[in-house]
Parts: sequence; C-alpha cells; structure tokens
Amino acid sequence: MPISLFTQKRIEQRSHVICPSCNEKTSYTEWNQIAKDVYGKNSPDIRAASLNPKVSFPFQCPNCHMGYSAHLLQFTDK
Repeated sequence: MPISLFTQKRIEQRSHVICPSCNEKTSYTEWNQIAKDVYGKNSPDIRAASLNPKVSFPFQCPNCHMGYSAHLLQFTDK
C-alpha cells in the first residue's frame, strides 16, 4: 500500500524521533549524523527512509545505540 501524501507531509514536518528501545526523544538530525559518521555522507535521510518499509538501512539511537529501520520509528515534534 503506497504512503499517502498526508503521511509523507506529516513525517517531513516532524523534528524528533522516539526510540522504541529507550523511549528517548532526540532530533532526527542526531540520528542522521550517526548514520553519516558510520556509513558515509551518502547515507539516506531518516525521514525519507521511513516512508518506504523496503528500506532496511539501520539508523542508530543517539542515546541507547540500538539500531532500527526508519519505518519502525515514531516521529514527533519537540
């Protein structure tokens, strides 16, 4: 089932991610920075990756360091 434009806009506007493991809320830029530091500058953006469940790129929580595919994460505002 394709992601709706509403869902896409909602995720693109969110600024933070809640980790499923530790429930810590951190900015999506922190998750992206870890991915870039580990995998290089061509790592996908976490918000864009969350829109496609087929993307299994591992993003790591800045707090507990657990890794998740982006589509498993909850995006929120501050």
